[in-house]
Amino acid sequence: MSIGFHDDDEVTHADFDSVIMRRLMGHVRPYRGWFFLASALLLVAAILNSLTPVYMMYAIDTAIAPEVEEASNLPFYVAMMVGLMIIEALVRYGQMLIVAVVGQKTMLDMRMEIFRHLQDMSMSFVQRNPVGRLMTRVTNDVEKIQATIVTGMVQVISDAITVVVVLVFMFIINWQLALVAVSLIPFVFLTGTVFRHFANKSYLEIRKRLAALNTFMQENISGMQIVHLFNREKWNRDRYDKLNADHRNEWLRQVHYYATYFPFLDFIGTLSLALVIYFGSRQILGGQGTIAGEASVGMFFAYVHYTERLYAPIRAIADRYNLILEAMASSQRIYRLLDTKPDIVDKPDAQPADAVEGSIEFNDVSFAYKEDTWVLNDIDMHIKPGEHVAVVGHTGAGKSTLAALVSRFYDVQKGSIAIDGVDVRDYQLSAMRRNIGVVLQDVFLFSGSIEANIRLGDDSMSDAWIRECAEHACALEFIERLPGGFDYDVGERGCNLSTGQRQLIAFARTLAHDPKILILDEATANIDTATEALIQKAIGRLIEGRTAIVIAHRLSTIQKADRILVMHHGRIVEEGDHQSLLAERGLYYKLYQLQFRGQAEAA
Repeated sequence: MSIGFHDDDEVTHADFDSVIMRRLMGHVRPYRGWFFLASALLLVAAILNSLTPVYMMYAIDTAIAPEVEEASNLPFYVAMMVGLMIIEALVRYGQMLIVAVVGQKTMLDMRMEIFRHLQDMSMSFVQRNPVGRLMTRVTNDVEKIQATIVTGMVQVISDAITVVVVLVFMFIINWQLALVAVSLIPFVFLTGTVFRHFANKSYLEIRKRLAALNTFMQENISGMQIVHLFNREKWNRDRYDKLNADHRNEWLRQVHYYATYFPFLDFIGTLSLALVIYFGSRQILGGQGTIAGEASVGMFFAYVHYTERLYAPIRAIADRYNLILEAMASSQRIYRLLDTKPDIVDKPDAQPADAVEGSIEFNDVSFAYKEDTWVLNDIDMHIKPGEHVAVVGHTGAGKSTLAALVSRFYDVQKGSIAIDGVDVRDYQLSAMRRNIGVVLQDVFLFSGSIEANIRLGDDSMSDAWIRECAEHACALEFIERLPGGFDYDVGERGCNLSTGQRQLIAFARTLAHDPKILILDEATANIDTATEALIQKAIGRLIEGRTAIVIAHRLSTIQKADRILVMHHGRIVEEGDHQSLLAERGLYYKLYQLQFRGQAEAA
């Protein structure tokens, strides 16, 4: 069985993880050339930005200072500063454009990888994991990761480059003041360590609460009809209010941490600037020398700017930690999903399923959805090619499970199932399923046209073939009455059609793909008598020339089957045609009498 993914919100570690970061950066590898170009542009922008205070210093010392008699160089310095700012703006524009393109491409690749992986997962995986949680992985978590591995990482690189370049210029101009400016940086790292300790837990809780919100919302939208029928609106509102409040409170707790942390960083930056002003003023007044010569007013102003530019990216790097934490928490969940291996896979030497005749064999098959809770026990049966077999029994007898195993939605724990004498596990999965058509009680239609729901992406089907299949499935008459005919939009899950119309379209869809094996799982349930007659006619055409397994509660619909299997508690307890089973006066006879009596009383 598939490894459970239902506990993936219980991530216990959201700090920086070098292994996960390497995996994240692997998604950028196809675009590493553009990524490096963006980083190079950041270096250029940082150098250009750091040159501006230098020209400001020269402008003050050589053209504006009171002792300067002639300010002939002032226009040159002003022009250089303006030119540097214009060039820096153009460089940053190019860098931001590259980062945006790389970010969107990376997000597209990651979402496609998750989508492909989800399509490969088995039915047991889908049943164990709420849709809302999986949607959170593809949407919110991917967006958080995209913001980190591209935008966030580039900004961290930009901030780091800015700090290094500023420090280089500061030490070149005045190494004493540089030491003063950086003297408080250790306090930044100390407070950052304390901050991370509390912020980690907060991020994990926020992600868990967001997943719970999405799951609850998805379930209630999907089950809106039941909500209205049982007047559950107030309970749902109260429950959602509680989940929403939990999410809000956790966000407020996180805001509290940031509201404490960042003002303290601002205080350290301001204190560092005050120290630079104090010691810089003493140097100027004392006439202390520097590497560039005597200390000057221009150098003092340049240093004030450098100090501000030093602590601004340091503060920004701390802010980027926000993104990194979110990405670490999100990436752990995504990689736990991607690392969950499908349990229904092709063998390395799997064979194609060409020219299938349609025989089906169950050889001592036992199956359990959960360990040691057996749904099927020791099933042995053989269905010949073209034979029509009906399966009946009480609810929970194992009828639908029997059908699901033929399509290999699950693998059996004991025994084997063979098609044309070959174990279904030895076939190529997609090739085998192309030979099997399934019509369920709850027909699923995709949003879009009727034609698209019959074609299901197979462009080789002609319009004439689709029309012919709809006619054979007794669906053409009502389709042509709809606005647009085959172009009619069925709505989400076919909400614009009746139950019977959806069922007929499902028959047409199955017929259009021409399977050799047909499985009808309660295909006539919840249908009125008039529609049932139409569907029975469609079923008669559909099963002609095919091996058919028909699962039905209405025994009147399967009386013409070649053989009827009666299931009870996961076992086949009776077998035969309609008349012989009635003559045995066993379980089938009791089921038939119950239905006949119920129909008579209803009449």
